[in-house]
Amino acid sequence: MGIRECCSTFLAALPDPSLPLLPSFILGTICSALILLFVYARESRLGMKATIKLALGNLFCFLPTHNDGEACRNPDCARCHRFHELMTQILHRWPQMKQMDLKLDLQRLEMAVMKLSQKANSAAEKQDQKETENAKADSNKKERISPKSQIAEFQKPTLFHMELPANPYWGDLPVYQHEMELLRLNFPVILQEYKSVFAALQNGDHSGWKLNDIERGHWCVFPLLDQGIIHQANSHRCPNTAALLQSLPPAMTDCVFGNASFSCLYPDSLISPHHGPSNIRLRCHLGLEIPKGCWLEVAGRQHQWEAGQCLLFDDSFLHTASYAPTPPGAPQNNPRAVFMLDLWHPDLTALEKEALRHLCSPS
Repeated sequence: MGIRECCSTFLAALPDPSLPLLPSFILGTICSALILLFVYARESRLGMKATIKLALGNLFCFLPTHNDGEACRNPDCARCHRFHELMTQILHRWPQMKQMDLKLDLQRLEMAVMKLSQKANSAAEKQDQKETENAKADSNKKERISPKSQIAEFQKPTLFHMELPANPYWGDLPVYQHEMELLRLNFPVILQEYKSVFAALQNGDHSGWKLNDIERGHWCVFPLLDQGIIHQANSHRCPNTAALLQSLPPAMTDCVFGNASFSCLYPDSLISPHHGPSNIRLRCHLGLEIPKGCWLEVAGRQHQWEAGQCLLFDDSFLHTASYAPTPPGAPQNNPRAVFMLDLWHPDLTALEKEALRHLCSPS
């Protein structure tokens, strides 16, 4: 069938112009939406099921967005398996801080701890999975009627949430410009040390690397700061990058939500949409090796990394990352590599950061 015949068949299948306006408008809107979903699924390589779920979540912000990507199999993960341990730690240490004879302005922190306490009490009352799901539905209803901005509806940290200014991307705002400039200036040194440890990995030396659990493909990291703890052996192998990390005051050392690592995402990989554990941090990506076909999406907005450039975002917003498969017959592409670094949220005061180091220490 030629192009003319295809067009004729398509036009013949269109609604009769004599139909009422409203049914014609609805039918046209549905067809347009399906076409857009198909194109987005093909370009992003998320798959139609994941694309529809993401679209519904963005369209109806109140819908629960928790999915398999919200949890991993790492027993030390602060966002998943250590959730209750960290919750207990924070709730246990907060009364001790309040008993100190200090006149500190920690109202925002106290509100966050109260929310966490309510979450803990609610979870303790549930006896089975059905009751737990009902509690989540009630929580979502409360969020819908609270006076939040539309953009904040995409922000759902899984563990600890403070009332802080919320933006998915922070690169266009005047925050941490000095730190990002230092990273850009030291890009050649950081890249050289990344290539050194990655070459060792390719030669069979897996020491220091961690494999993250994702929906499709492979994602591994080489941590220098692992949930607030300096990785001494890895830092010794990357002395210049480690020294730069420790020279940055906003780096989240001594806090369980703080990480810094070389992050490698291989071709044909998908990191499912998920939320970070807390909004007290911003995540910075310094592009190291950025092949074609990989991208990051935060709160429905896509962004592509650039080698030698920094991308600053809030990972407590719904976010996902993808790397397209290598075309058939083409040489295998290298992984997408970035230097990932967590920084304190810029609106936190020095006293709040000191208190958070105590409440959320890695010990």
